Amino acid sequence: MSSWRHVSLVGPTGTLRAPGHVADEIAGEGGAALLIGLPFGRIGSYARLLCTHLARLGRPWGIEAELAVARDRALLRLARRSGCRAFVFGPEPDPLLREVSGHDDAARLRAAATDLRRIRRAGFLTVLRCALGRRGDDAGVFGRAAWLCQAGRVPFPDLRPAEERGEMSEEELARGLAWAARALHTHRAIWRRTGVRGATRQAALVANYGTRRALLAAPPAYATPAMRLARALARPIRIRERVPFVSTLVDAMQAGSGQMRSAWLRARAMRDDTLKALVIRLDGAIDARAARKLVSRVRRAMGGTSERLVIDLGGLELVSLTVLTRFLEEHASRLGELRGRLAFRNLRPALAALRRNLHGMLPNAALLEHVLEEAG
Repeated sequence: MSSWRHVSLVGPTGTLRAPGHVADEIAGEGGAALLIGLPFGRIGSYARLLCTHLARLGRPWGIEAELAVARDRALLRLARRSGCRAFVFGPEPDPLLREVSGHDDAARLRAAATDLRRIRRAGFLTVLRCALGRRGDDAGVFGRAAWLCQAGRVPFPDLRPAEERGEMSEEELARGLAWAARALHTHRAIWRRTGVRGATRQAALVANYGTRRALLAAPPAYATPAMRLARALARPIRIRERVPFVSTLVDAMQAGSGQMRSAWLRARAMRDDTLKALVIRLDGAIDARAARKLVSRVRRAMGGTSERLVIDLGGLELVSLTVLTRFLEEHASRLGELRGRLAFRNLRPALAALRRNLHGMLPNAALLEHVLEEAG
């Protein structure tokens, strides 16, 4: 598909070209064409008129699109009859549906995978271009991108470094991309993505096995410690305790147990070369049960490694009183043993807000201030 000739739907002045002029340009030269510049289906009337003109040529063509096109069955049928064979998604709009902060909700990812499978069932090839390593991306973004390509049955995944880089180091980005490429080109992953039916299956298999041979000739790529930790922390933890919660925001009201029925603790992990540590950022709320589950997942992912950990509390909004009392008392000795290997970011602002919201009475204040270390 890289050999397809690119034809822009947007003229030099930034206006849309007439579909007839686009069809004339494609007819003037042989081979397949990839239409770029306007996602297919964004302007429904233009997409239908374009299909009408291209149907007269009898040539295969592909086009950039958005995932929303999967929900317009009539337009998909019209595109198929007019010769469309492939849709290209990304890097903008973002196929991973990340927010500005880097968050990508699991439900939205599953919906995106459903849309991609729907397009495959309609008879189209799909190309998924994901720009990774942009601002807000954690070490788990490689696993999520690989999952979307497999769950969405994408025969031609294209994972690439983002043009505007975030906090991720070059080494971590390169190792993550190499690992994701290998994960997508195992025998099982190739057959799952390309399918077992259809005339296009053979071409997709040949292309994917060509890529696999090139990957096997390169040095092996393994998941980094940050990626293993991010995978262990991927599933959010539901807040189940019905106890009072205290806000880490200054002058916020105390939350009752009834307000926490839909609260979650989310954690993301990435490596910070400046701190020479793995950073776990917490978002949402936390109770003693969620804290224990978080500790268990971190222990399972890290094993016996000596990696330094930094817990970032910048996104944590609510803390249960059981965390400040029971959980800290249970883990006081262990926290003392981890001094030097475990540190916290945004700890002091959180403690100041908790003390203020508790009217100056902070449980286990000495432990919080002396055992817990603030990361630089």
